[in-house]
Amino acid sequence: MPEYRDKLLNKKNSYTHFAHIYFERYTKLSKIIRNKWKDCEAKHVNKILNVKRNELCYLVGTVYMEMQNKPNILAELSRNNWEPAPILKEKYCSPTDEFWLDDDSGRIKIVGDRLKEEIIVSGIIMSVLGKENSQGEFEVSDICIAGLPKQPEQPEQIYPRIQMNIDRDDDKYVALISGLNIDTSGISETRLQIMMEYFTGELGCFHEQKNISSKIARIIIAGNSLATSKPVPDEKKQKKYGYDNSLYDAEPLNNLDNFLEKLCSLLPVHIMPGQNDPADSTLPQQPILSNLLPKVGTNPNFHSVTNPYWCKFDDVTFLGTSGQTIDDIYKYIEIEDRLIIAERTLHWRHMAPTAPDTLWCYPFKDVDPFIIDQMPHVYFIGNQKEFATKLVRGIDQQCTRIILLPSFAESGIVVFLNLNNLKCHTIYFPSTFF
Repeated sequence: MPEYRDKLLNKKNSYTHFAHIYFERYTKLSKIIRNKWKDCEAKHVNKILNVKRNELCYLVGTVYMEMQNKPNILAELSRNNWEPAPILKEKYCSPTDEFWLDDDSGRIKIVGDRLKEEIIVSGIIMSVLGKENSQGEFEVSDICIAGLPKQPEQPEQIYPRIQMNIDRDDDKYVALISGLNIDTSGISETRLQIMMEYFTGELGCFHEQKNISSKIARIIIAGNSLATSKPVPDEKKQKKYGYDNSLYDAEPLNNLDNFLEKLCSLLPVHIMPGQNDPADSTLPQQPILSNLLPKVGTNPNFHSVTNPYWCKFDDVTFLGTSGQTIDDIYKYIEIEDRLIIAERTLHWRHMAPTAPDTLWCYPFKDVDPFIIDQMPHVYFIGNQKEFATKLVRGIDQQCTRIILLPSFAESGIVVFLNLNNLKCHTIYFPSTFF
């Protein structure tokens, strides 16, 4: 499984441009796509510059979308200081969007109704079948993408149990949580306390305690454990020069440390950084430093991990993100269903195609770590608007449970995944005591 820790971000390989990551993405995925169309009767043109007008052929390249609403760093740099900043829209897509296909030789504009039938965003590797018209545009009649990757061997007998929806006496659960959003207001404190009492077995009926809470093997927290930081509003403490560290409010981080200390006394906890957390915002986000959480940082049950995060428990493979990848793809398309978007990333074999175009990532040289080489058994995405789940099946008996995790602070929902059959259910924790 891919490893996203510091050794991947070797300073010796630090570059300031992103051509390498696009090249690695194209090199790896284009081979897969060309192999899928190896029996195509149309001619394969290996360089876009070699396309001949009115000749049926197919090309493989990297999609680039020209969008008037998409942030443009060059426009930002050229904007005068007195000009107002552009208003960022929830979505970049508009009727004027243009699709282009790139390879190492050049770029060509692709057009046609077939493009409207497919979910397409910047950065995906795609093959198009068609002809170049008199305007120099490539009219697309068919599209091919990499498709679902192979999956590691299924845990013993898991596929029959998924098919038959079987529960067992030795079931184990992984609790998936996202968006604790701990701050100084104490709004989510009651929810956290009720959830803690559930994990300790103090809450719930006998059936729940026997069949669920006592069988929780570990907990994964998928980002945004802290709420968005806000400056302390005290004009008297503003310094004319420099930074006044008395304006820093450490209470949210201390509250998180205390909460995790109690949680880790019960179960192993894996915590991923998110957009609001004290970690580098560039993907892949590195683990939250244990020094920031002194009470829990040395606990053997505490695991500070990366975002994205690959892991394996009882031979069940997990892939998870804290949500930034899906949030950014969502802006490119009109589709509102994020479950569909998550599934498409599996078919693209890439979890973050819009990086580095509109999603910050590290400028890797020899690897694109966001390529999905193997199909996970569980694919979870944190900090989404609502809970949703789907079981995706492939023609080679691949089987992946996709789970969208809502913010716990807003929804009170925790998702429990059964490792034996990939079934999942939610439990709601109220914000007030009954």
